[in-house]
Amino acid sequence: YDNLNYLIITNIFSFSVILSLILYIFLYPFFYVWFNSYYQSGFVWKVVTNFVLYFLINLFVYYFLLLSYFIYLSSIHSKNQDAIEKELPEFLDSLVSNLKGGISLEKALLKSVRKEQVILLKEVSLINEKIMMGISVLTALKDFRLKYSNSGIISRTFFLIEEGIKGGGNLSEPLEEISKNLKRIYMLDNEIKANSGGFSMVISVISMIVAPLLFSLAITLLNFIGNLFGLLSKSGNTFLSASSVPPEFSQYLIIFSYAMIILITIFSSLIISQLKNEKLYQAMKYIPIYVTISIVLYWQFSNLLLSFFNSIF
Repeated sequence: YDNLNYLIITNIFSFSVILSLILYIFLYPFFYVWFNSYYQSGFVWKVVTNFVLYFLINLFVYYFLLLSYFIYLSSIHSKNQDAIEKELPEFLDSLVSNLKGGISLEKALLKSVRKEQVILLKEVSLINEKIMMGISVLTALKDFRLKYSNSGIISRTFFLIEEGIKGGGNLSEPLEEISKNLKRIYMLDNEIKANSGGFSMVISVISMIVAPLLFSLAITLLNFIGNLFGLLSKSGNTFLSASSVPPEFSQYLIIFSYAMIILITIFSSLIISQLKNEKLYQAMKYIPIYVTISIVLYWQFSNLLLSFFNSIF
């Protein structure tokens, strides 16, 4: 992580201490029941038990908040990386034009960035500041490349620039070829995303609409069979009167349906994040939305179908 704000990390720790204390106060009655034998013992055991419980709560809360903060930083870094990748071909074209005009590489780097390219302008300005402070161009470019080492496009492009500087040759021609290849790559990437968008839509519809509908039909069918057995048993047939659907089956099927819908939506979120070429942890933003929509639709479909068939009987 670049330029970590340790003041925020310190404040996170302070906030976790306060939040842990509030949680401990609310959870104290449950702890008293669970650890009744320790609370009934001597004063030392009471102090040790309370301290250990509070310490575990604080540890969990602090690391949860810290993990959330680093996930937030990672998402910002990923957005900046994507923005730089999109702006890189235009930046290389401007850099080639400035180099052909006889401008040195140090000055050409800063002049090749437009004001609209905010993220790239910030990074190139940082590279320029390092060069002005006496750091070599190769070292400044290498620091930038290592900062975005997760991006193959940025890493390889600036590695080739570094190799060109080491070779002492003309950078204009290789940079032109890099720009052309990047434009071709982005064109293919857009086509792939367009094709995968259809698959993402199909998976979303299956997980959020089709799956809840099928599970609601299952519980409706089970209820329908139970009512049917109830009607047929009135005919006096001993076999039909002995046949029935146990009431526990409906409860089991409802619990099973909720569990499977949640499981399906979680894996659908993971698949969709992969189709969108996102990190695995970025699928977390889809999971609450998908689960909520699926559960609500299952509840609505079940009530609608059950009321419809119950009205028939």
